[in-house]
Amino acid sequence: MGASVKKAEPRGREAFPAPSRPTHPAHIIRTDEEAVAVARKLAAQFAEGAAERDRDRRLPTAELDIFSQSGLWGITVPRAFGGAGVSQATVVEVFKIIAAADPSLAQIPQNHFEITDLIRATGSDAQKRALFGLVLSGLRLGNAFSEFKGKNVGDFETRIAPHG
Repeated sequence: MGASVKKAEPRGREAFPAPSRPTHPAHIIRTDEEAVAVARKLAAQFAEGAAERDRDRRLPTAELDIFSQSGLWGITVPRAFGGAGVSQATVVEVFKIIAAADPSLAQIPQNHFEITDLIRATGSDAQKRALFGLVLSGLRLGNAFSEFKGKNVGDFETRIAPHG
C-alpha cells in the first residue's frame, strides 16, 4: 500500500497494453472506518500531480494499481465472502475523498463497483466465491457493451449477416 507513484507517459494512438495481474494480493479492508482512513491516505498521494495528469492526458496507471491494491476496490464484497461489506454511505464517502484529490481517477472504478454489486445480487454462491475472491486479490472488473448511436446499453444496431 505504500508503493510510490511513477509518472506515466502520455498516451498516443498506439495500443495500450492490458495491465498485468497483481504480483501480490491486495490489502483486505475489514471495516467502514478503515476504508475511509485508507481513502484519506491515498487522496493525499493522488492529489499530487492530478492536474498535470489531466492536462497532459496521461493515464493514471501507477495510481490505478495503487488504488486497487489498497483494498478499496473490494470494500463492497460481503463479509460472508471475505470482504468488509461496507455501507453505501461509506462507499460514497470513499469516492468523495478520492474525487476531491483526483476526479478522473475516482471515475474509473464505477463499472467495477456496479459489476461487483450485480454479482452480489444475482450470482450463485459458487460465482460469488470465485469472483469475489478475484476482486479481493486485487483484480479489477470492467465492461464494454454499447454502441455510439444506442439510447441505452442494450440498444444495438449492429447485425451479423452472412455474405456469399
